[in-house]
Amino acid sequence: MNHNIHKQHTPLLSLENLSYSYHTLTGETKALDSLSFQIFPGEFIAIVGPSGCGKSTLLNILAGQITDYHGQLHFHSSLFSSNDKPTKKLNIGYMLQHDHLFPWRTILQNVCLGPEINHSLTNEKETEILQMLKKYGLHDFKDQKPAQLSGGMRQRAALIRTLALNPELLLLDEPFSALDYQTRLQVSGDIGRIIRENKKTAVLVTHNLSEAISLADKIIVLTKRPGTIKRVVEISLTISDPSPLGYRSAPEFNNYFNEIWEDLCHES
Repeated sequence: MNHNIHKQHTPLLSLENLSYSYHTLTGETKALDSLSFQIFPGEFIAIVGPSGCGKSTLLNILAGQITDYHGQLHFHSSLFSSNDKPTKKLNIGYMLQHDHLFPWRTILQNVCLGPEINHSLTNEKETEILQMLKKYGLHDFKDQKPAQLSGGMRQRAALIRTLALNPELLLLDEPFSALDYQTRLQVSGDIGRIIRENKKTAVLVTHNLSEAISLADKIIVLTKRPGTIKRVVEISLTISDPSPLGYRSAPEFNNYFNEIWEDLCHES
């Protein structure tokens, strides 16, 4: 595997024949069809596929925002069927394309927002957050407003805000797509490192194959709508430099890229 994750015997998350259709005035449209896969604690999973194949819909189901699906979800081996909310039993963090930091709050106030809302902002929690800001290069900017920071720094702050609630599962929906290429390359590497260092289980939706290969332990390739699993690719890279360019320079990288790209071209 890419990052030598040791799989535990019990998955954090299992999907069994999960399907979802949405309804419009013109009728029913099937978005996802019979998805089955497992995610183990500490794994970093990437999901790729053609536009409109249901990638973001899948994340919304995992987050408990969509509940009228068909099939089964198991979290920690507990069964959740349609109309159950997995978030009742699983602490899930959701990071979106835009940072959604409040412009009138400082970086520290933004990062503390989750614990503040759920009344868990103790002195110990604030100390923990300050340590994360220091570790990831934002401590000197803690009293500044989001508009005073670069896009990459704001995304790092958004991730720390998500991690402050200690999620068991982290969902990432195109979190780097609003950034320019150079910033995206650096920030994706930074955020991947932060997730690894904090031993989080993560699911990333992205259109960027290079990003998926360099970050993930496993890539799930979906077909065009209705999204089904075309292939699951286990990633194993030989690297000496754990950086965005280091992963992309691995001898296996181009083979993975060409293999998955060919799959996606056949779906377009």
